Amino acid sequence: MQNSMVKLSVLIFALYLAPLNALADASSTEETSVLEEIVVSATRAPTPVSQLGSSVTVITSEEIEARQQMQVIDVLRNVPGLSVVQTGARGGIVSIFIRGTENRHTLVLVDGVEFRDAAQTGANADLRNLTTDNIERIEVVRGPQSVLYGSDAIGGVVNIITKKGQKQPTGYVSLEAGAYRTKHGVAGGSFGNDHVTTSITVSGTETDGFSTAREEDGNNEDDGYENKSAGLKINATPSQILDLNFNLHLSTSQQESDGFGYDIDGNSKTLIDNLDTLDTDETTGRLEGIFHFLEDRWRMAMGGSYSGVERETNLQYGGEYDFKGTIRKYDVQNTFFVNDQNTVVAGVETETETYEDNALEKRVTNNAIYLQEQFAAGNFAAAVGIRYDAHDAFGGITTWRVAPTYTISATGTQIKGSVGTGFKAPSLYQLYGPDIDYGDWGYYVVGNENLEPEESIGYDIGIEQPLFNKHLVIAVSWFWNDIDNLIDYNDVVNSVGYYNISGARTQGIESSISWHPCDYFNMQLGYTYTDIETNGEQLYRRPFHKGTTDLNFYPIDNLQINLNAIYVGERNDTSEKLDAYTLINLAASYQVCKNVKVFGRIENLLDEEYEEAAGYGTADLSAYAGVKLSF
Repeated sequence: MQNSMVKLSVLIFALYLAPLNALADASSTEETSVLEEIVVSATRAPTPVSQLGSSVTVITSEEIEARQQMQVIDVLRNVPGLSVVQTGARGGIVSIFIRGTENRHTLVLVDGVEFRDAAQTGANADLRNLTTDNIERIEVVRGPQSVLYGSDAIGGVVNIITKKGQKQPTGYVSLEAGAYRTKHGVAGGSFGNDHVTTSITVSGTETDGFSTAREEDGNNEDDGYENKSAGLKINATPSQILDLNFNLHLSTSQQESDGFGYDIDGNSKTLIDNLDTLDTDETTGRLEGIFHFLEDRWRMAMGGSYSGVERETNLQYGGEYDFKGTIRKYDVQNTFFVNDQNTVVAGVETETETYEDNALEKRVTNNAIYLQEQFAAGNFAAAVGIRYDAHDAFGGITTWRVAPTYTISATGTQIKGSVGTGFKAPSLYQLYGPDIDYGDWGYYVVGNENLEPEESIGYDIGIEQPLFNKHLVIAVSWFWNDIDNLIDYNDVVNSVGYYNISGARTQGIESSISWHPCDYFNMQLGYTYTDIETNGEQLYRRPFHKGTTDLNFYPIDNLQINLNAIYVGERNDTSEKLDAYTLINLAASYQVCKNVKVFGRIENLLDEEYEEAAGYGTADLSAYAGVKLSF
């Protein structure tokens, strides 16, 4: 079965590759080549993609604006090797799975700050409230990245970078309305001089939404959502040897949702229409100084960051619960540009994580040191790194990574790969969570102070072939991950809650095609096959097959049309197998004049009925329109 699925994935890729090659032969072969992308996340130093062994996807602000996507999770749905699941309406819990690994195995950064909730059961990132306001670019690095980022990066890293301020004062206001009585507004501006620039953004969203519990089960109540967000970014250069950077992101949201109830016999758990509410306040911030020594051959960055989440949950049939999680981190990173061929990155960091709820307050500290050597000579480049973490709960752990790449001059073919180890520390809730007493039914043991960290080793190897002066780029990668000590939960009454199981294995193929034949058309295609297994069973909510298509048309001056399609194959869930589905979204914008743009989009154009998670509702065909004023 496994071999046949792999063969099928290769065949599917070959089928859509063949016609593209034919189209490419007829396309323009003008001499203008595409500028090479510079990526920071993969090595924590500015590096051309041609020198990266890791698989990286970069999403620009132009791409986000073309698709008119308001939420970061919608942007990430197009990334090869990455799956997104949201439980119900806007504001529902979000999980992201890179290469089939768990949600808690992906580290999300916003301007260098860990964006995760230390009070979640897995202390993972939850992107339900994260908007695309003022984003400059998103870098997604796939494969184990613990050497540079420590815990939480077994699957990879999502690095969100917001826009810096400009010297010339600018500003904009964008207003949008549409289906489910949705209203969304964003205002922003930037200003500065030769020494200081500032960028400010504020936004608000309000929607009546739809039922979190699926309608086919008789649930018709709308579950509303509100969000208010603000961002501030200040970059200063007080002297030739010092840069100061400060960023702050605030968000407050209110969500209505449906909870779990029991049937007339009191023994069947189902998602039902009632009014549970969740209020969430999120804060992230960082202050950093970068010193430039030895004519900028030595950069020393010293900084401190804070990430905090407060949640107040009111359950109609279960009472009120308050949760607070914080992460405080202090770090020093030295980057040595030894010469044109060698860059050395060395750093130390200390991080303290806290968890608080109605009955529990715990904290844990992790200290780490890491070292990485980047080498580039001719057509060969490689990054080699090692890291040691000392954790309060389980002691020390060492991780390493090697990521070489080689480019064949005659054809421009890039052959790349990586092998590395990663780990995920048990969350404070998994370690110390209080027992849950259900009276006559017994009780559930939650925390387990004997938990070991999840550990992994991952491999990938890929090839990237540019054609026609990089107007056409074809990329294919194979990946494999082996995770030991996977943390699972046993909900049997009067038994141990969280415990380590033997592990999980994920493997698959990622592929993409990017084609820019002319100024008025471009497209990106992606296909991923993922096989995930633990103890002989497939992990939930991760499809074997996923495909994406993104087309951009510029038929006349000032008019842009975007067609985006996502196919998600069958996958298992907790209680049933979910059907495959295809979503098609259409967006268009027109620049009326220098300062005015009108835009609109239709989501789920074919009105597909589908589920991302069993028992949860999804949006029908929906239309939105708006205007953006710039000054």
